[in-house]
Amino acid sequence: MLPLYSVAAENNSWSFGIIADTQWKDMEAPFYGTSIHVIDAINAEMIRHKVDLVIQVGDLVDKPSAAGFQMRAAHNKALGKAGIRFYPVRGNHDSKGEAEVAQFKLAFPGLPGTPEGGGSSPDLPGAAGLTYSFTHKGGKFICLDTFPIIAREGKNGKAYTVSDYLPWIEAELKKNDHRFAFVFAHKNLLGQSHKDNLFSSDKENQDSNPEMQNSFFACLQRYGVKYFFSGHDHIYNRSKIKSPDGKSEITQLICGSAAHKFYSPKEPFLERETPIFQEVKHVGFIIARVKDNQVNFEYYSTKPFGEEPKKPKWKLTDSFSFTTN
Repeated sequence: MLPLYSVAAENNSWSFGIIADTQWKDMEAPFYGTSIHVIDAINAEMIRHKVDLVIQVGDLVDKPSAAGFQMRAAHNKALGKAGIRFYPVRGNHDSKGEAEVAQFKLAFPGLPGTPEGGGSSPDLPGAAGLTYSFTHKGGKFICLDTFPIIAREGKNGKAYTVSDYLPWIEAELKKNDHRFAFVFAHKNLLGQSHKDNLFSSDKENQDSNPEMQNSFFACLQRYGVKYFFSGHDHIYNRSKIKSPDGKSEITQLICGSAAHKFYSPKEPFLERETPIFQEVKHVGFIIARVKDNQVNFEYYSTKPFGEEPKKPKWKLTDSFSFTTN
């Protein structure tokens, strides 16, 4: 049964933003592996649209380092001055081992699940502030980190899987503290270019771990989660995806690129994915507007504008909406 959130929907009129991968090839100053000019241009739009918060779906930097994470965080100062909270989710380019986790947490302190951050994280060693959930004005945001977190033998740390997180995800969705919920992660349910996904690093079989996939899809559908947001592909893509058993479905948004790095779609594409809209080789971002019982999504994009500071002309390229419960 869906939660019956008690605050009247008409009291909510607000917006939030989503920014995609900002990894950038230049590891020298001033970039340190992050696309600072694109970040600044998108942040200016987030401020202009008066969003309450911004979520990034991973790959903040090209290679995890203290300098890279600190540079990425430094370019959120404009958001902070405008009272806009930033919530990062790590991607594969942000992860390596326990030392890089510490660098990430130092650059982005006070995330949900930590003592000072409110919200919730799974009761798993090291997961606090990496996989987390928070609520805002009737919305619940669940952010999943499936990359190395805790130390183990060898150079890399141990990563948790969706199966490890699923009891916590279900507990969060059961709570009577929201009217609608979204789930965010870096890797896709099904990718357009990358064929590894949220459930497996297997680049050949996108149906790997079918029981895990079926359980995750079923959980989200059971609690009315209609949209899953991801990065990884540097392509904007909206599609409906069914679970391997065909019993559950969710709409996936691959959120595009926030750097001048792009991939192209490549086969194979599975029949359980129904394409809706796609744009390639553009820089973009998403604004979600909540008003009464309606959530309207707007995807804005522009052609690549180079490594120097610019004021690009953004175009509303895709839009869609749904009615909350």
